[in-house]
Amino acid sequence: MGQPRITDEDGIRWITLDRPEVRNALYAEDLTRITEAVTGIGDSVQAIVLTGSGERAFSAGMHISTFAAAAPEDGRAIISGVRDCTGAIRRAPVPTVAMINGYCIGAAFEMALACDLRVAHPDVRFGLPEVKLGIPSVVEAALLQHYVGLSKAKEIILTGDLYPVSEFAAHGLINRTVEPAQLRAATLELLGSVTASTRDVIAAQKALFETWLNHGLQHSIDTTVDVFADIFRAPATSAAVAHYQQTRPRA
Repeated sequence: MGQPRITDEDGIRWITLDRPEVRNALYAEDLTRITEAVTGIGDSVQAIVLTGSGERAFSAGMHISTFAAAAPEDGRAIISGVRDCTGAIRRAPVPTVAMINGYCIGAAFEMALACDLRVAHPDVRFGLPEVKLGIPSVVEAALLQHYVGLSKAKEIILTGDLYPVSEFAAHGLINRTVEPAQLRAATLELLGSVTASTRDVIAAQKALFETWLNHGLQHSIDTTVDVFADIFRAPATSAAVAHYQQTRPRA
């Protein structure tokens, strides 16, 4: 136990935060390992799942010693590591799923927000407690308002309190809510639906999500035309169209 465990199984890269004695709290070197695991995928990896070891927590976020032992000038390096890690997760060319098996707090919540999809059980608690440490919630916390609205996002961030999964499921942040024993099965079922397409089209679609998040409407629309044209030229696209034509339900 210690550094995140990286295992590949049937085309899925499992990244398991593995420090259960401290609710899978993270250190700076863990962020580097996760970033490398997300960016260093080969063609055989079709999806990435992040989860936590044990039954108590996905992760409690950055270990408090990360901040307590840091010098005042270390702040930029600390948060840059979080930014780079969560950004790598968000921009991964394959579907990413957070399989949330317990407390999901701080930087770990930001990792879950950076994932494409989230599966959780009813007892999970989420929170961004940074303000209680005298520091702001930043980086992927910026995505929270897209899911829950600005007013609720402000409440969650400004209070620093923990919130039950029910507060988020109604807003669409949680894609599946299942009992703890069903987390893995539900995650694999969801992945089966989003990995059936070609890897090229998944990567292109995910890149378009980034464009839609970061640019205005007309730029986003114009970009989709270019991306569509490029993907349409790919041999894998012709094969996918032919396969769909042969297997689609007949009226």
